[in-house]
Amino acid sequence: MVRRLLVTYGLVALCTVGYYLLPTVRADVAGTVGAVVAFAVGLFAVSALIVVQVWRFGPSGGRRSSLAGVVAALYLAVLFFALVYFGLARHHPGSIAELRTRTDALYFALSVTSTVGFDDVHAVSQDARAVVAVHMAFNIGFLGGAVAVLRSRARR
Repeated sequence: MVRRLLVTYGLVALCTVGYYLLPTVRADVAGTVGAVVAFAVGLFAVSALIVVQVWRFGPSGGRRSSLAGVVAALYLAVLFFALVYFGLARHHPGSIAELRTRTDALYFALSVTSTVGFDDVHAVSQDARAVVAVHMAFNIGFLGGAVAVLRSRARR
């Protein structure tokens, strides 16, 4: 049990370090279409990763995955949205109030994911609100589904 907990914390820490080290693409290089395509591809990738990890961990998957893998996949989704928010705020200043650093973006993504929303960092522009709406829908679909499968597995 302790080993699994350490693995989970290690994966979360490793993902967080990667988030801070990952370079951001300049807006003039990617352009609007490129940014939308990158967002769609990234969203598909994290969604697929979560589905695979939850399926492999769930009752029908035969437990070939660990809880650490599921947690890491869900956390990667949070980091993905944080990176999107950081890029959006960087390339369109003022679109997300008070978001200036990667830590601000991670804080905002965690606030949206946990549905806490302290209103200190919030979406202002329509583009930012659209991304937040996608993030909320993602949370309902994927995080809700993952929790349901994990709860079912725990009961068995």
